Amino acid sequence: MDIESVYESSKELLDGSGKEGSDTETILETEEIGSTSVKNANEVLTKFRAIIAEYLHDDTVLDGLDDVTKGVLGSYSLAGYLDYAIPSGKEIVITKLLQNCCFQLQDFLRVSDGICYAHEEATTAVVQLIQMQLLNLYPKYSTQGYEALYSCPPTIYISPLCIPSLANAVCKKLGFPSSCVKVMKMNGHELHKMEKSLQEDLAAKRVPIMIIASCGSHHTGQVDNLVAISQLSQRFNAWLHLEGHLINHLSLHDQPKKTLQVADSLHLDLRQLLGIPSLPYVTMYRHCEIALQRAACLTPSHCSPFSVVPLWFALQNLDSATISNRFRSAVELSRMLINRLVTIPNIQIMSHVPKTIKPSSSTELKDTLTEDLECVQLGEVVESNGDETSEVKKIEIVEEIGDLPGRNDSPVEEDEVNNVHDDDTELCDNEKTKPEVLMDSIVPVVVFQYRPKAKEIGECPGNLLDDLNLWLVQVLERACEEIHMDIIDIDDSGYALRFSPYDCKSFPSIDNLQKFLENLDQQLEILNATVDHKKTLNKIIEVSGGELQLVELPGWAGLGGVRYLPAAWRSANTEQLPDQGKEEINRINRELVAKLKETDSAFSLGEGRDGLSCVRFGMVVAITDVEALANLVRQTGLDLEASTLALETMAVMIRKGIEEAQAELQRETEEKLWQEGLLRHIPVVGSLVNYFSPPQKTSIKGRCLNLQNGRIEKSDVMIHAVPVEEASDALDNQEMPLVASEEINDAPDE
Repeated sequence: MDIESVYESSKELLDGSGKEGSDTETILETEEIGSTSVKNANEVLTKFRAIIAEYLHDDTVLDGLDDVTKGVLGSYSLAGYLDYAIPSGKEIVITKLLQNCCFQLQDFLRVSDGICYAHEEATTAVVQLIQMQLLNLYPKYSTQGYEALYSCPPTIYISPLCIPSLANAVCKKLGFPSSCVKVMKMNGHELHKMEKSLQEDLAAKRVPIMIIASCGSHHTGQVDNLVAISQLSQRFNAWLHLEGHLINHLSLHDQPKKTLQVADSLHLDLRQLLGIPSLPYVTMYRHCEIALQRAACLTPSHCSPFSVVPLWFALQNLDSATISNRFRSAVELSRMLINRLVTIPNIQIMSHVPKTIKPSSSTELKDTLTEDLECVQLGEVVESNGDETSEVKKIEIVEEIGDLPGRNDSPVEEDEVNNVHDDDTELCDNEKTKPEVLMDSIVPVVVFQYRPKAKEIGECPGNLLDDLNLWLVQVLERACEEIHMDIIDIDDSGYALRFSPYDCKSFPSIDNLQKFLENLDQQLEILNATVDHKKTLNKIIEVSGGELQLVELPGWAGLGGVRYLPAAWRSANTEQLPDQGKEEINRINRELVAKLKETDSAFSLGEGRDGLSCVRFGMVVAITDVEALANLVRQTGLDLEASTLALETMAVMIRKGIEEAQAELQRETEEKLWQEGLLRHIPVVGSLVNYFSPPQKTSIKGRCLNLQNGRIEKSDVMIHAVPVEEASDALDNQEMPLVASEEINDAPDE
């Protein structure tokens, strides 16, 4: 098969993979390799589909793929063809393809100096860059290994905003002890600690070889102080490696630079940024000695064809204008969301926000976004020329981290690092390089958290803030499915909501975002009302006299839980009650919820931390009368308790009546026995007496209980025994025997 056949077969396979019973015999034919015959391709493909169907649960993941994505997925077959057809000269082909990709990325990022390295794992290039630095700073490292590092061990500084497993990966792959890798915050006042640590390293004859910082974390959207970090890296002669979203914003810069200037190396996650699966990671680094590159396996010849070929196909099908429009649209969507969030008092933005944001008018912003979003679809190739690229509208940039002087060789003063967020007005943008100014733009990752007013936070028990934010993200996700929201856990702050246009199935439109903001305003009103009414509910419970008890409900964001306590089991500590008391409390609260549901379905049954049942209130609005709800629960509970007491009193009365009736009947039976005589009840003798003097047919009047006065009264129902002979005849006839019968006797009592 030639190259065209391999590529077309792969694309046809992708097109037909979602169809049951598709004819794959025309796509893959049975061939013979040497003396081994290959199985029928249709049978093999059917087995493969059956295996992955167990994982996918009959979900189709290939529906809606654009031509670019199909082309990238199909290019893996060409990579395998290249690896098989040209085993000896594939390095030359890979080098040429990667150089072509490098030129395109340089033109895209507006830089003209750098070498690209494509890799499958996110941490691969970082480890190899560290190895290159070790070979450069420790000449004997290639022959002596770790012994060359013993006298002056290296240190590596990593920002916690970077890849989470990066520090462990570096130690594991390079065999470094954990003391060689320091994870430190690189913004705010933490920079002073970092500078102090670097000075201590030099004093202890330790060599800082690399600083890895983030310019826009994909998880939290936070940014390290890149200006200060770049100066520290120059001062201590450390390699600066950057990763994050803001690297893409270099493409929005209108004038290219002769060198990278931003850092020594840049990490690009093209899968996330271009929205194309299966693309490799790309690391762009400045020119170094060829010998060092080869020794660290960073040359293009060390790249796998399965990384380079798909990357080349993706960049060939896309032009810089299309990708820039995608980035610009992501920034503008994030800007619009931030402009709205900063005006909400109960919303705290956790991600990077420039110090000065000038909200654009909604009409102008809508027109801009509408034009950009038309070019976002990567499946379409947008025709553009150089003039259109130069006319790209600049993003309004504000200064957040321009606290330190511009790049120079002078050391960083302690006061300058400490006051990194206070001196932002001393310098103008033209005193810094444009890439550094661009780093001060909006990160297309917005993380925010709902937090009540400061005086109300202390009144929120337990993890209520987490519950409120969990409820908010669930409601927003249902109300506007086009806007994808994640919930993340931030240290020391709890759960927060996260939005990134790159995580949506398709870029949301301006109308989708406006609809989302309208729903956000509505849900925030409900949250504010619920938090405010919690204080009212607490006051009502305090003055209820012990009849109602406030219950803490873990995982419940509603108004709260209330438990009705019966008079016999009212206690502040319900955990110490006996089992009988707990069962009574659970019973009456379950009946209470069932009774309340008949009038309002908003009530539900809950369970506190002590395992006892309670009445659970949901979310409320500002006009909700919480006092009326609490009084309804209280009054309904009192009514149920009163009815329960009445039933218990009646049960006692009935029990006593039954005992009195049994006693009277027993007494009458004994009196009848004495009247008839004892001889009639003696065996043999009684039969003779009854034969000569048959007994009179008598009966005993029944008893009835008068529920009005609780007295036992005689009834007109007469009870008499059935002879044994009649009972035997009934059994022989397979009829139900009548041991006792009742008859109405109208005759007066004898």
